[in-house]
Amino acid sequence: MRTMMNALFSMALFLLLGGTAPAQKGVPSAINTPELKPPSFPLLFPNPTGNNGYEEWVQAVDLIQNNPKVLELTSQPGTTLAFRRSLLAEPSVERALYLVRVGLSKPTFSPRQDINEVTITPELASFRLLARLLSADQYVQFATGHVDAAIEDMRVGLAFGYRIQTDTLISGLVGVAMDAITLKEFTQHLDQLSVSQCDQVCRIVEDFLNAESPAIHLMALEKATMLKIIEARRSNPNALLALLKLNGANGPSSEAKDIEALQSHLTNHPSDLNPILEGAQERVNALYDVTILNLSLPYTQRKPFPRDNATSPDAALFRLLTVDPLQIMDKYERDRTQLRMLEVHALICRYRWQHDTLPNALTDLRAPKLVKDPLTGSEILYQRDGDHYTLSTQGPGKTLQP
Repeated sequence: MRTMMNALFSMALFLLLGGTAPAQKGVPSAINTPELKPPSFPLLFPNPTGNNGYEEWVQAVDLIQNNPKVLELTSQPGTTLAFRRSLLAEPSVERALYLVRVGLSKPTFSPRQDINEVTITPELASFRLLARLLSADQYVQFATGHVDAAIEDMRVGLAFGYRIQTDTLISGLVGVAMDAITLKEFTQHLDQLSVSQCDQVCRIVEDFLNAESPAIHLMALEKATMLKIIEARRSNPNALLALLKLNGANGPSSEAKDIEALQSHLTNHPSDLNPILEGAQERVNALYDVTILNLSLPYTQRKPFPRDNATSPDAALFRLLTVDPLQIMDKYERDRTQLRMLEVHALICRYRWQHDTLPNALTDLRAPKLVKDPLTGSEILYQRDGDHYTLSTQGPGKTLQP
């Protein structure tokens, strides 16, 4: 089961790291042409209501997910201004970005009534494409001097990434990936901001940093899903064995030992099924309760996660079902740190306008709460070198430079 769940989880991590493979030079285009993706809207919304903004987002995905120019934008770094302008002028792209904004104006709900080990999320991979288009529009707006419009694109991109996080950890990781796309483009044009625009960026960032983290809600849903998956095997001892056998052939080698031990034990002791399931449920409860508690605390106050290396069958099943919560928390902390760093960049930009020089230290900004590193509680690291500077943190945020 974990193999199936982790295949989806790995897909989300792949999206975070880039998502599409570059085209090979010298290979005929017919070979490089990707298989067309079917529309997701009829599958997810057989009875659309018109009252759920998620419907507009899936419609937007269907409009652009097979567009060759959109795919080129994501796979070829450094596309020209002329290319981006021509892409954004295409009617399907214009319509898709319009639908993103329409969706944000409505309440949004998950399109999935139930989450289990075979639940599909066909729209999530293409949400990243929409974030790329918003990023391309940022670039064009900056290039043509429409900085307010670029700031609005940044706000829409962050809001979109936040609001798609409705029902699974995969949606959370894709939302974080979309934030990274949005912020990467914006931070490359900070020198174009005016004083009032710097203040506007700070307000936008503060709104998102003060919003409730979707991670807490998603972890609670993930816990409920895991418990339900385990419970569903209680009435059929062979169902768990069959699923383990099916997934074991393609699972990573690190899982093979747990799968083999669990299969062997259940084959020889089928009456142990209920105790194994109950033990796995207890471990799931403990893991996610600690994770949710940690997510509600400042980074510096969080408790370490004890590793469960027990060899019992219930421990093996637990490991096969769950993912490392530290991976999830790291992605969310990186996201929050990037937002905080953007705010500090905006404060430095404003200071530079007001004093015609960079600050000598972050204390010159007179914003002690805003220049704190959320990962250490100490001041964000600032290094000035003449007319240039760098900001960095000691944790997952790493270094951001304008």
